[in-house]
Amino acid sequence: MNILTRTYSGHTVVRPDTTWEKDNEDFYPPDFVKALTFSAVIFARVSKPGRSVGRKFASRYYDSVGWGLLLYPENMIDGSPESLAEAICLDHTSFLPAPFFPPEEASEKGPLSVTRNGETIYEYVSSGDGKQMIEEALEEVSRLCYIRTGDIVAVELCGRLPLMADEDGTATVEAYWNGRKTSGFRIVF
Repeated sequence: MNILTRTYSGHTVVRPDTTWEKDNEDFYPPDFVKALTFSAVIFARVSKPGRSVGRKFASRYYDSVGWGLLLYPENMIDGSPESLAEAICLDHTSFLPAPFFPPEEASEKGPLSVTRNGETIYEYVSSGDGKQMIEEALEEVSRLCYIRTGDIVAVELCGRLPLMADEDGTATVEAYWNGRKTSGFRIVF
């Protein structure tokens, strides 16, 4: 199982399954991580394998959707492709919670908000284009690599935004889709 991610800049990267944190457990960054950024995502679980999936058939290849967060150890990223590849491998940094929602929810309009210690730090208002975003990403990703049952296709809704630094200590991070909590965890430096 991999997390096939279409970045906000339109590139495709693959996060390994060791980064998946589906249970919203607290995150304890390693000592070398000094600052964290995040990107909000909409994601879908692949329900059948395939390669070069056409846009017309993409809806047949996933069975559920969700909203979550991807964390990045910002001090590891120096602008080179290699540093980003290394940073996205950090364990337990893909907060993509289960249970997943039915696919039709991707077409709903509504806000996705992210809070840190109760204060809103990001808000995205969907115009109902989540289904289109997922299916375009699925088409793009499947041109590059074979998708397998259980893989996750994620689409970043924003570029990396500041979350916290090691001197901040501890913070509670939560995400809400249309008023429903989808993620809730603590980061403990």
